[in-house]
This record gives sequence, C-alpha cells and structure tokens, in this order.
Amino acid sequence: MYKVLLADDDYPVIEFLRQEIPWDELNLQFIGYAEDGLSALAKAQEEMPDILITDIGMPGMNGIELIQHLKQLNPKMRTVILSCHDEFQYTRQAVKLHVQDYVLKESMEIEEMVDILNKLLVQMDEEQNETRRNQGMLLSFKQNQDTLKEKLISKLLHAPIFDEAEWHREFDKFGIDFSTKKYFSVICYINQYDKQLKRFQSEEVLVYAISNIIDEILHNNQDAVCFRLGSKELLFLFAGTRMTGNQVTDFDKKPLQDIQSAIHKYIKIDVSFIMGEHYSSNIKVLKREINVLMELSLQRFYLPDRVVIRMEQLTVPFAREDIFQYYSEVSDAFGKLLLDEAVELIDETISEWFRFFIEHRFHPEELKSFILRLVMDQYVKVRSSAQYFDFEMSKELLHQAVLSVESVYELEVWLNLFWKSLLESISTMSKRSRRMEIIKAQKYVLTHLDQKITLEEVSELLHLNPAYFSRLYKKETQESFIGYVTRMKMEKAKEWLETTNKTVEEISVQLGYENKSYFNKCFKSIYNMPPSLMQQNLGLK
Repeated sequence: MYKVLLADDDYPVIEFLRQEIPWDELNLQFIGYAEDGLSALAKAQEEMPDILITDIGMPGMNGIELIQHLKQLNPKMRTVILSCHDEFQYTRQAVKLHVQDYVLKESMEIEEMVDILNKLLVQMDEEQNETRRNQGMLLSFKQNQDTLKEKLISKLLHAPIFDEAEWHREFDKFGIDFSTKKYFSVICYINQYDKQLKRFQSEEVLVYAISNIIDEILHNNQDAVCFRLGSKELLFLFAGTRMTGNQVTDFDKKPLQDIQSAIHKYIKIDVSFIMGEHYSSNIKVLKREINVLMELSLQRFYLPDRVVIRMEQLTVPFAREDIFQYYSEVSDAFGKLLLDEAVELIDETISEWFRFFIEHRFHPEELKSFILRLVMDQYVKVRSSAQYFDFEMSKELLHQAVLSVESVYELEVWLNLFWKSLLESISTMSKRSRRMEIIKAQKYVLTHLDQKITLEEVSELLHLNPAYFSRLYKKETQESFIGYVTRMKMEKAKEWLETTNKTVEEISVQLGYENKSYFNKCFKSIYNMPPSLMQQNLGLK
C-alpha cells in the first residue's frame, strides 16, 4: 500500500481531498496533511510518502522547495502540484523536478484526481516489478558465480594439479592473478551455525545474507576475493602486490574486523577468522595452505566467538589424559542438583566444571562424548524413577544437539539451559497429584545407595505402614520398591565398572551388600551377566 501526504495552506481543499478521494479503494494509505511546507517536511521525515500532493504558494517553504527537499530523501517519490491559478512561472521548475501532474484548483474534480492517482499507481507498480526483475537477475547471476567459485575451490582441494597454467586461467575468471600477485588464505567460520540456520530457515538464505555484507565491505578492495568452502566456512584470498617475502605478519586485520562488525550489526551473527601463515604465488602452495587451515578447525573449540587469529597461534595440543576418570565425580555433582532441585546452584556448578574442562583442554570430541553420556545417564535415571514426566527429548535429538556444538562456551550454555529445563520438569512433576511419599522414597534411595535399604526402614521414615507403602509404590510405579532399589544400585555399579578401577568386591561393599554372591546375582538379573564378566569385556575394548 502506497503512502500519500497532502500539503496545502487552504484547509477546505485539504478536507475536500481527504474526505472525497476513496483512498482504501485505490489501495492508498493517507498518512496526514500539513498547512505549510516546513510542517510537511517534518511529517515526511517521520514517515516518508510515496506520493506528495502539494500546493505551490505556502508560507515558510513553498511547494517547489518542499519537493526539492523530499526528492533528495526519496528520489522515487511521485508529485502532484495544486495551484489556485495557472502559475506558468513554476511550470519549468516543476518539469525539472519530474512532477507527475499539475492541477488547477479552480477546475479540480475528484474524478480527475482519482484518474491521476490511478496512473501514478500503474507507474509505481511497473517500476516495482522492474526492480524485482532486475534484483532477481542480479541474484541469479551472483548465485551462479558463487556456485562456480565453490566448485573451483572444491576441485582445487580434491583434484590433482597437473597443469598450473590451466588453474591460473580458471582463477583469473574471478580476479585471482597469480602472474603478478601473491595470495594468502583466511578461513571465515560462522559461529553457532545450527542456531543461525534455524533463524534463517535455509542454508542458502543464511549464506546469501552473509555474502551480501562481505561483498559490500570488499567492494572497494579489488585485491580480496571470497569463496564458499562449505556450509559453515568461507575462504578469503587476499593479494599482496608489494610483498618481497612470503610472511604475512604485517597484514592489516582491519578488513576482517570490519566484516565481523558489519555482520554482527546487521544480521546478529558472529564470525571468526583463522589467518594463513604465508603468501602463495602458485597453486600447489595455495592448496597446501588451505588444507592446513581447514585441519585447524577443531582448535576453534576453545576459542571465544569473533576472533581473528593466525594459524601459528593454534598449536596448543589437547590433553592426553582420559576425561572419563572424572565421570563419577561429575555425575554425582550434577545428579545432586536434580535430587535437591537446586536451581540456584546450576550456574555455579556448571561454570566450575567448565573452567576445569577449559584448563585441561580435553579433546573436543571426547568432551562432547563425556557431556552426552552425562546428559543421557541423568535423563534416563529421571525418566525411570518418574511415572509422570513431560520433558520429552529423543536420544537422536540429544546426540544431535551435543555433537553439533562448535565451541566449549556454546556447550556450556547448552548444558546450562538443558539442566534448568530438566529441573523445571522435575519440579513440575513433584507438584502433580502423584503421592509425595513415592518421590520422597526415591530421593532417599538415590542419596543412600551406599547403605542397605529396606522397605521397613523407608516406610518408617514416611510414617506409613510397610504393607500399605509396598502396595502404594507398586500401584504408582508398576515396579516393586525393592526392585527399584536393586535397579538403582546396579545402575550405579555398572557406572563404576565403566568409569573407575574399583574391583567388584569394592563396589559390592560400597553399595551396601555384605554378601558378594547376592550382589552378583542381583547384577546378573539386571544385565544378564555377572559384574566380573562385564568388567572383563570393558577391559578388552
């Protein structure tokens, strides 16, 4: 819907036009009127009109001056001039300003004004359609160019290089001239890619939005070309025409920082850059440099978002120690948060452990596997002990959520949100009509796995008759209370077998079993094998 502004110091004329022209039928939005040029200019600056209907002779600023000012702000604005008499001295000025029509008030009819407005609407619609066609052609051309560039880089990285002259001709099509310039590589990573993909709903739209900003920044830099490497990465080739050596230590980072700032400002996305080490004057060296940069992608895991860093700064090795030796300790700490429903301690606990992970620099894949197992174990425990539980997330979604995380800081934020959501569901569950005695009994079991737990002991704690409590528990959970105690103890035993060096005897004692044979029998009833055999199988892996 196009917007119309009226400007005339003759109020009856304004009222006549405002009331008699069928604005809605014409698909026009009447946005207001002004009785002098200065007021009209102020209104237009607040809400720019597509069509201006203005008198010529107004106090303060006449109609011609008003048109001149507004044309500077909106060159495509259409204009209709009103006049009390045939002021031919203004006609030449009106023609120069591309005024669309000139109407004498004495002979003005509503039918004439409607006809003029209809003609303007046709013109504006045609202009909009032409703009869309041109934009579509430009978009199609750009997408075609981007596809050709992407194919060229993919071919460079995966195909053998036999004829360098042929490769030079291919790159020359995109402004890369190896005969007169040296180039060095910079890889741009889209941080939190999965999150941004959900925002933009398609990979093409996301990359197109980023590419447009990059093209704008690099428009005046003829010595920089951007290629798409993959869904999450872009490759920049920067030329150095006056380089006597191959080192890039003096390279100005400002274009990269400008790109970072612009992308963050306009589409709220953070990108990081890893810079190459050498200028390359031939294809083979360039290929090797790009491959080395791509191999450093894992090193980004411990870097904050929006960094510009050189590849030689990413040489700190990952820890060699086994992160799973800490699993039992971490699992107990996080499990306690759920048992105590201690939402106020989640931030502190997670931050403390992630400081530990960052300080040790565990391998990213190992840390993600560690967190995934922690999440899965606790999630399964909560579900197994809760009949009414609304927090639903499939194993596949959990795997996808954790394994797609690209930095330790993103992983920390995700785990924090997940743990709070899980705890919120537990709290909701606790407030349901389900008997609180069941929840109290289960909490007691989970916090006293190191002790011998009897039905009588827990019944007394709950001030219930043992027989009544036994029936109540079975009815609410479809599992006997003793069966639940055994299952929780055996799950803990299995966890210790997998993550510690404890012997079967030690585990049996620490779970409150005085008779090792009975412990073995209970374990076998759950996992269909004795604990010693499971330990032996784990040792063979």
